[in-house]
Amino acid sequence: MVTEDQGDLMLEEGRLPAIAHGVRLVGRAQVNNPSGAGLERHIADLAAYGDHAFLTAYREPTCERTGAYVIDISDPEKPFEVESAFMETTPGNYVGEGPSVIEIDNEHFRGPLFIHPNEIYAQAHAPDPTGPRQRGGINIWDITDPEHPELLAAHAGDYTDAGGATVSQAVEVYFTCAWTNTATGRAYAGLVDVTTANDTCVLDITDPRNPVLVNAFDLKAAPFGVTQDISKGLTSVFGHALTVRAVGDRYVMAVSYWDGGYVLLDVTDPAPGRVSLIARSEHAEFDEERAKHGQQSPPKGGAEHSDLSPDARFLVGADEDINRYRLLGTITSGPYAGTGYTAAWSPGAGPVDTGTAISGTPTFVGFGCPGTVQPGSGIALIERNVSILTAGSAPGCSFQEKLDAVAEAGYDAAIIFNHLGPDALQQFPTSALGKIPLMFVNRLTGLKLLGVPGVTEETAGATETPAAPTLSSTEIRAVFDGWGYLRLFRTEIPPGGGAGSMTQIGTYAIPESQDPRFAAGFGDLTASHVAIDPDRRLVYATFYAGGLRVLEYGDDGLREVGAFREPGNDFLGVVRHRIGDKHYLLVTDRNYGLYILEVL
Repeated sequence: MVTEDQGDLMLEEGRLPAIAHGVRLVGRAQVNNPSGAGLERHIADLAAYGDHAFLTAYREPTCERTGAYVIDISDPEKPFEVESAFMETTPGNYVGEGPSVIEIDNEHFRGPLFIHPNEIYAQAHAPDPTGPRQRGGINIWDITDPEHPELLAAHAGDYTDAGGATVSQAVEVYFTCAWTNTATGRAYAGLVDVTTANDTCVLDITDPRNPVLVNAFDLKAAPFGVTQDISKGLTSVFGHALTVRAVGDRYVMAVSYWDGGYVLLDVTDPAPGRVSLIARSEHAEFDEERAKHGQQSPPKGGAEHSDLSPDARFLVGADEDINRYRLLGTITSGPYAGTGYTAAWSPGAGPVDTGTAISGTPTFVGFGCPGTVQPGSGIALIERNVSILTAGSAPGCSFQEKLDAVAEAGYDAAIIFNHLGPDALQQFPTSALGKIPLMFVNRLTGLKLLGVPGVTEETAGATETPAAPTLSSTEIRAVFDGWGYLRLFRTEIPPGGGAGSMTQIGTYAIPESQDPRFAAGFGDLTASHVAIDPDRRLVYATFYAGGLRVLEYGDDGLREVGAFREPGNDFLGVVRHRIGDKHYLLVTDRNYGLYILEVL
């Protein structure tokens, strides 16, 4: 725990102190960004096979050249990058979370595969944000010789839009997980797509040179019905991560579905109509960690990553919330005067905190694309255009281009509201970078700000934007409600089939994450990724600048038994991996590379 004196010292120096108990540092390897652009926020996640670890290269700092680094970990005290083995992806893509390693043995291929997702880079400072569009999907590499990887398939994935029409490039992918059904011998890769309603997909990769799309489905739709109460601000319901584990004769996919919570699916047969819901989590009425501090705050949501215990009796989920301030808006004039709403802040844009005051009557600037925004001031209200992947959609532009356009036109803040369609009530922070605050609201809120009469939750997704709206004024304030944390669930998964259950039994937050003194200037302090030990009742969790925590888990909840942090750490990915005759933790530092730790 952080004492009051320690907290004062940390605040004075603007740093978090080193921590090391129950864990020791064994070795670390710094990567060399081949673009020469530096390492700030450059590394994302990792996977490992044998004597090598594979670190994904994220979009920062400039997305000039991304893919995956290969690290030799045969001597865990002296790991090093094999620079000649860098696995580069197509320009305009970047590789984020959820790489996967699988070993398959069939008539098509024998050996290990490394699989990584491809997201499309739309930031304004990318070298060519309007370059070739044939990208997205996943890349599959033969890593039989990890220091000379061979690309077997590029941009495999879903080439259809939400309406089922064929599009020219694969939908971009955020996360992957590969597995083999030992009963059938078929190998699969689960994908979380980024820009389509059918955001959970399964590819058959039994022949890794010729992947085939098996299924793409929307967990918000029937027969799954994964939704939440939007009155609690749980409006960002979409896939973020997934893992798959064999439970008896079943293959169970655990999906982290952001505000939708954690979802367990039976994917033993992943064909259409065969995937079934086993169980899903529910949110408490109030945020449990803030309740410990006397604050009644709506639940956070933000199911970022999870892992199912080897005996399938527990699931640990990491709720990621980097928006430690909840943005509460009120419409102050017009037909919806007095109506409250929540907004999602985009953390790469202008800062928002308890001293921020945003109020006034917005100016509607349409899609807010470059060349269309007239000079103005105050708040720019912008409509999100339908994805460029959707056949027949109107021309649009990226979030980054919208933010740049309104900032250049003189506006002090921007609100983007969601587009027409089945996901109109969703909202989420964007990745756009800029100096003015950027917020995202659902379409219902956007139409109310535009003064559209009689709009409801049921009609918002089908209600067109008026050509000549009468805008209402609004005010937005920020309230500290802490960073994200861990949740522990008791799970019941019948091994032979049928529905089960999930019951939350505990939470865990690092102390700094619930202290407003550490809301800014100390890095991100939210939970990020988790990995459950297959041999011991331990879970390993990363908290970005908060470091790594080792926790015991069970029917009594979560209890910290180890921690590691050096000043300046920014930990994200974590896996437990055997090197020689010992097991270690492999952890990615976003600003450095790989850390190898031993749990004592």
